[in-house]
Amino acid sequence: MLDRRGTVRQSVLAQELGQAPRSVTQSVEALEREGLVERTADPHDGRSKLVRLTPEGTSALISGTAAGEQVLREVFGAMGAEQLGNLDQLLDVLRAALSGAS
Repeated sequence: MLDRRGTVRQSVLAQELGQAPRSVTQSVEALEREGLVERTADPHDGRSKLVRLTPEGTSALISGTAAGEQVLREVFGAMGAEQLGNLDQLLDVLRAALSGAS
């Protein structure tokens, strides 16, 4: 999300991720210690923090995304179109069951 939206209020980040604000605060603090994000005071609201990716965070995100895509290619690359279609249908059934719809 930070790569697409740039600087974001930490509270908005929590809402977008569907996480408790405290959980996001802990995660952001850990990422900040690693130099992957930077937090600054919101100039419009002194109680709020703004979060943005650092250049190191952007590089880590690019590397992680590439690695994840490679894993997906390895896992699903051996499947044919029909098998992938069947998997998609099964996942739809599971998603519906988990959401309480039938």
